[in-house]
This record gives sequence, structure tokens and C-alpha cells, in this order.
Amino acid sequence: MPPKKNGKGSGDKSLKKGSMNPEQKNDEELTESDKNFYRAQIRDSEERLERYQHKCDELEVQEKDLYSKINNLEKEKKDIVLYLKRTLAQKEDELTDLAETLSRHQQAQEAERESFELQLSLLRHELQDHKEKLTSENMALAGKLASLEEFSMQREKLMAERRSLKEQLQTQKEEHQAHIYNLEKKAVLDNDRLKKEMLQHVAAVAAEFRWVSDQKMPETTKRAMQENLSVTAQLQQLSDKTKELLKENDDLRAREKQLKIENAITEPLIHEITKKNVANQKVVHQLTEKCKQMQSEVEKCVKLKVEHQELLDNHSAVCTELDALRKKHATDIEVLNQTKAEAKRQRKELEEERTLRKQLKTVLEEATVALKEALREIPKEEDSELKITVRRNQMMQKLLAVLDSAAALGNGPALTEFLPCELLQKSTSHLSHFKTGDLGLVPRKTHTTSKIGNLARSAYTYVHQ
Repeated sequence: MPPKKNGKGSGDKSLKKGSMNPEQKNDEELTESDKNFYRAQIRDSEERLERYQHKCDELEVQEKDLYSKINNLEKEKKDIVLYLKRTLAQKEDELTDLAETLSRHQQAQEAERESFELQLSLLRHELQDHKEKLTSENMALAGKLASLEEFSMQREKLMAERRSLKEQLQTQKEEHQAHIYNLEKKAVLDNDRLKKEMLQHVAAVAAEFRWVSDQKMPETTKRAMQENLSVTAQLQQLSDKTKELLKENDDLRAREKQLKIENAITEPLIHEITKKNVANQKVVHQLTEKCKQMQSEVEKCVKLKVEHQELLDNHSAVCTELDALRKKHATDIEVLNQTKAEAKRQRKELEEERTLRKQLKTVLEEATVALKEALREIPKEEDSELKITVRRNQMMQKLLAVLDSAAALGNGPALTEFLPCELLQKSTSHLSHFKTGDLGLVPRKTHTTSKIGNLARSAYTYVHQ
């Protein structure tokens, strides 16, 4: 940059020198002071040119920087606009997706609600059919149960008879065993007794035989005879006893055969009854399982009925809540209508108050104007008393008209304000402390016409006074 400035400066100097040379040629009469002046101007111009050139370079650099900043800002602006457009498009896409998902969810919810209502109606029909089916099955099972109870009673009766027969058979067996035992015991005792008797008899016979043999026969012969006689007697007794035992044995065998026949007759019956009992037990077990299953189904039906009742209760609660909300909405609408009517009435009152205020303002302005005129008017010395009285009457008529208009609007001074203090003190003892309209917020509804009359009377009396 400085070389440029120097170059320009040298060029300017050469031009100036070139321009000065003709001047030196033409005017040779210039003084030294003029030359110094021109040199100073040239130096000053060169310095200014150098400053301007430096400033121009700085401005060019600033311009380049500004251009680069502007380009960067433009790029950033474009990037931001593109980013915002992209984000806006993404948000719009997300919004459309959310709207679509919302509509899909609403449609799915509506379809699910319809499917649930359809399932609920189907479940109600199935529950009713199942209930009727279970009722019919319960009645059939009740009949079967009654028949089973009758069969069980018959079975118990037969089992009791069987037990009684078994007990009877057992008692008979025990009796037979006891009888056989007694007979055997008796036979053993009889045998022992007979042996003893025979031994005694043999001993007696032997003694007698010995005695006889000692007397008449030889001893051996006597003994043989005695033994023969005793053996013969014993054999006779044994044969009789054997006959009795055989007869008793035949009786016992006949009784045993009869008992076997009875047992053979009762065993098939008992076997058949046992089979029937087993079959009945199976049927009872199946019926018990069926009854348990039906009881569980009945419990499920009861649960479904309870759930259905809860749904009905919820539905009724929702209906009552909806009715309450409707009533509340109706009451809110009524309150809103009342509020609107109240607002309308208050607006109307506000408009009336505004109009009344305007009227009062005009009345006050008129009263102010009248009072100003009355105060500004100064009676002249040359005016007669009649003119003064006429002007005063005219002024009072104006004030009377203003006060009458104010009294017609319900505002203005009362008659007591124009009365003396003594009369006012006497009259206030008969009046209440507060009357409607004393504060000036609410217009007086009563004694309006009387107030106008009072004002007119007071003004009239004042005028005539």
C-alpha cells in the first residue's frame, strides 16, 4: 500500500512539477514566499492524499470483511431457513403421523369397543343358554340323585339283611361249634367215665372173680369170665353211645347241608348286590364329579353374574353421573343465562347512569354558566331598582330552571338546605338518620315531585323575598 501511495505521490509531484514548470517559465516574477506557500500546499495535499489512500485501503479491507460477513450471514440464513423448513416439514410429517395414529387408535378403540360389546352380548347369550342347560342338567341330576338315594336305601336295606344273615350264620356256626365241642367234650368225659367205670368194674369183677375162683374155680378161669362179662357190658354201652353219636352226627350233617344250601342261595345274591353296589358307587362317583364340575360351573356363572351386575352397576353409575352432568350443565346454562341477563341489566343501568351523568354534567354546566353570568353582572349606578329586580328575577328563573331539571333527575339540594338552622334542627328530630339516595350512589325514588315542588317553592319565596 505505501508504494502505491508513494507512486501516486511521485506521479502527482511530477504532474505538479510539470504544471509548475510552465508557470515558472511564464511567471518568473514569483516570490520565495509564494513558492513556500505552494510547496506547503503540495505537501499538505500529498499528506491528505496519503491519508485518504490509507483510509480507502482500510475501507476496502472493511468492505471485504463486510462482504465476507454478509456472505457468511447469507449462508447461515440459508442454512437456518433450510433447517427450519426441514424441521417444519418434519413437524408436519410428525403431526400428520400423529393425526393418522390418533385416527387409527380411535378407529381401533371404536372397533374394540364394538367387539367388546358384541362379546358381552354373546357372553350374555352363552351365559343364559349355559344357565338353562345347567338348570335342566341339575333337574335331571336331581332326579338321578333321588333314584340313587332310593337305590342306596334299598342297598342299605339289603346290606343290613346280608349282615343279619351273616351274623345269624356266624351265630349258628358258633352254636354248632360249641355244640360239637360240647359233644366231643361229653364223649371224652363219657369215655373217661366209662374207662373209670370199666376199670372199677374190672377191678370189682377181678376181685369177685378172685374170690369166686378162690372158692370154686381156678383163678385164671374166673378172671377170664369176669373180663368177658365186663367187656361185653362195655361193648353194649359203647354201641349204644356210638348209635347216639351217629344219629347226632347225621343231624349235624343235615343241618350243615341246609346251611350250605342257604349259603349257596345267598352268595349269588350277595355277589350280585356287591356288583350293583360297585356299579352304583362308580355312578355315585361320576355323579359326584359331575356335581362338582357343575358346582364349579355354577360358581363361574355366579361370578359372571356378579361381574355382569357390577357392569350394570357401573353402567347405572355412569348413567347417573351423566344425568348429574346434564343437570349440572343445565344449571350452568341457567346460571350463564342469569349472568348474561344480570350483565345486560347492569349494562343498561350503566348506560342509564352514563346518560344521567351526562345530563347532570349539562345541568352543572348550565348552572355554572348561570352563576358566572350572575357573578359577572355588576349593577350600574344609573340602573333603577326595577331593572335590578328584573335582572335578578331573570337570573333566579334561570337558576330555578336548572334546579328543576336537576330535581327531575333526582339530584339537587333538599328543601331543608334553604331553611334556617333552627327549623332544620327541629325537623331532623323527626327524620331517620339515613334515606335512600343520601349518598348519591342510588337515585331517590320517593318524593321526587315533592322535591321539585319544594325547590320551586323555595326559589319562589327567595325571589319574592
